[in-house]
Amino acid sequence: MEEKVGELSKARFICLETYRKNGEAVRTPVWFTVEGGKVYFHTPVKSGKVKRLRRNPYLRVAPCTRTGKVIGEWLKGKAVQLDERESEKVIKLVNSRLGLLDKIISFFICRIYGKRVAFVIELVE
Repeated sequence: MEEKVGELSKARFICLETYRKNGEAVRTPVWFTVEGGKVYFHTPVKSGKVKRLRRNPYLRVAPCTRTGKVIGEWLKGKAVQLDERESEKVIKLVNSRLGLLDKIISFFICRIYGKRVAFVIELVE
């Protein structure tokens, strides 16, 4: 599993595939980081991803481009929401990986959507 996490860490974005109530998959590219063999990402609290993950924490992830084009193997996992203190650390870690353009985009996303929450993805076989 660690080599799969290592493959993910080479990408700039991951595609999260979360599920609506009716089971329909929703794919979204997100910024992320890998720390201690675990995958972390953050998103606005009011986003659809958060609603879907609270209802059903199971997901799939794959490396992708900025536009969400999948460029690697899908992995199954379970997302666990982090508390506020842990979220702050993850947000800083993820943002430290961003280039100038991504930092500008992140700044405006935070201004528009407000508070963010972080998740850890526990990969499953």
